Amino acid sequence: MSHPPGVSAASLVASNAGYSGTPLWKLKQQGALQNLTKVVEEYEEQKQAALDEENSEALKVSVDAVSLGRVDGIGEKPLVRHIIVKDLRKVAARSKAQLPAGGLFENRAPCLLFALFDGQSCAEAPGPLAAEWCAKQLIPKLLRNLSALPPGYENATFVKATLTKTFEDLDKEILRGQPAIHDGCGAALALMVGERLFTAIAGKCDVVLCEVSGPPQRPRYVPVSLGANQGRCNLEGEQKYLTENGGVVFQAEGGATMVSSPGGAVAAVSRSLGDRAWKGPDGGIPGSVKLLRAGPETRVTELSWAERHLYLMLVSAPVANAVSPDDCISIGTEFLGKPRAISGEIAGKAAEAPSNGENAQCTAVVVHLLPKDDKPGQPPTKKARKEAESVRLRHILVKHRDCSQPFDPVRSRPVMRSRDEAEGTLRQALRELAQEAKSTKVPVDPSKAKMAALQPTPKYTALCKELSECSTAQKGGGMMGDLGWLSQEQLVKFGPAFAEVAKSLAVGQWSDIAGSEHGVHILQRIA
Repeated sequence: MSHPPGVSAASLVASNAGYSGTPLWKLKQQGALQNLTKVVEEYEEQKQAALDEENSEALKVSVDAVSLGRVDGIGEKPLVRHIIVKDLRKVAARSKAQLPAGGLFENRAPCLLFALFDGQSCAEAPGPLAAEWCAKQLIPKLLRNLSALPPGYENATFVKATLTKTFEDLDKEILRGQPAIHDGCGAALALMVGERLFTAIAGKCDVVLCEVSGPPQRPRYVPVSLGANQGRCNLEGEQKYLTENGGVVFQAEGGATMVSSPGGAVAAVSRSLGDRAWKGPDGGIPGSVKLLRAGPETRVTELSWAERHLYLMLVSAPVANAVSPDDCISIGTEFLGKPRAISGEIAGKAAEAPSNGENAQCTAVVVHLLPKDDKPGQPPTKKARKEAESVRLRHILVKHRDCSQPFDPVRSRPVMRSRDEAEGTLRQALRELAQEAKSTKVPVDPSKAKMAALQPTPKYTALCKELSECSTAQKGGGMMGDLGWLSQEQLVKFGPAFAEVAKSLAVGQWSDIAGSEHGVHILQRIA
């Protein structure tokens, strides 16, 4: 709708300009009342969008995921599906879903959603169908259930109950409405509402939260496994349910605890979505007994954002089986603040474990809680100016066979390595740079620190010469690997992931692994 010059939607709503003294019947006849309603709606949407942006700025995350090990044949579907939603309110608005307005959701509290569905955490042979269907249906079902919370019930107890209902809804609809789906899946979900973390886990997937304890000088990084009390047949509570419903729990060859159904079928999990042969009459299989539950273990954690709680990770069953929560946190601490490097290292370690075959899909999703803005009331003009500034970067580029030009111009040879191998090379480079940084004294004076960042360190020089497949590696002295000054527009040309990583860097800081059409990079901001 167009307005007279100088008249905004805000001023029109505030003053009813142009309508004073006009009879209501006349406004209806002219269609002006309908137009005014539209203006009011647009104005309210703008206000809500501005509030959502301000809230999302207050609680920021950095997220990435890596999935390794699955042999992707022609037409073969992945066994694991993951979901990353940094702003659930935007998704709800596009879906015309009305999230609760009171309680935990008041003041349009930021809502973030991360989930993983694993077709390997199932009763019988792994399959992709249940995981694929659940991943597609999760968001609409969760939004519908959250929207149904009545006023006064927007608290932790009922949000957890909503997550349980969402899992049960997914299970019921597979069993009753998707007759072609016979396989099953496990699930891990993390929903953040403001600074509260709600988790729901069914099966052998897991969510691991990193907690920091001890004095700042000697912090201890402690893993909290949020799905440890369900999904496995060796747990006392799970055994009780299985045996009471006709199952026989036994220890199989190799030490794994399993359950046998009255019909003689065997499973290594106690909870899943789908798996109709284990769900009794609901599954539609004559003679089957309901032994597996779909209800998840749910928890709520009051987050100390980026202070006591630094990051969380969602992992598929092969990862949870091969990499302990302690090892996950150890890797997370080694690459602190770098979710791509963390997820790649964890997935890689799981993929190499003897207990996982070559067809195991090892997936890790890492969510870093970024420190809050010290100046939440920063004026828009300052934010815009910060976004518009250019940055100067140096980098190490490692190409892979799937990049746009798989050819090394420095050594004049084709590049045959996979992206996974390229990222592994850069993770090792990050380790070596971090080790060097521990023994390097940084000037206390900020101006001297910035000057020091302009000069490449001996370790960087050696790594750039050895590894980088960019022509900038052939530059001499302090210009080695230097990409020069890059505007925001130039950064975006490298790709959104590259631009996002570059913009987040402080002077002197090394980045997480960033991908572009040229290959994979690690970046250091030098000005």
